[in-house]
Amino acid sequence: MEPDLTEAINREKSVTVYRAVLALVLPACLTLSACMGGGSSAVSVLSVDPVTTAAIAPLSAESEIMSDEIVIRDLVGGLSQTDFATTQPWSNSLTGSAGVVSNLATLNDGARPCRMFKTTRHSFDGVSLLEGRVCQRPDGGWDLVSLDRPEG
Repeated sequence: MEPDLTEAINREKSVTVYRAVLALVLPACLTLSACMGGGSSAVSVLSVDPVTTAAIAPLSAESEIMSDEIVIRDLVGGLSQTDFATTQPWSNSLTGSAGVVSNLATLNDGARPCRMFKTTRHSFDGVSLLEGRVCQRPDGGWDLVSLDRPEG
């Protein structure tokens, strides 16, 4: 090949490469500039919507404990005598707390049957060991009479 022909071929290749790069880069730049010109930015997308988050009231510490007490009461009250021999796990999806009921025993408080138990409570504020007692009402439901940390 002659030098003039080689130069012409190389020039044509570089023009083709330039056009290919331009054909790829130009649409990308136009697309990005359209996104940025719309007024939305990454920072505005990350801002907190107060209407959405303010609609969900957080639970107070007292209501979390009350909710856990209801779950524990319902579990212990609903157990059969054969379930007393094994530990019984519980969890509260509302508070995220969980634990294990153990050491179940029955006793009578006057005319009504009661159940004594121990349970752990694993929550965001730590792990607790609790002792409790539930007693049956005349209508068949159960009342949580006590749920406290053991003395000593």
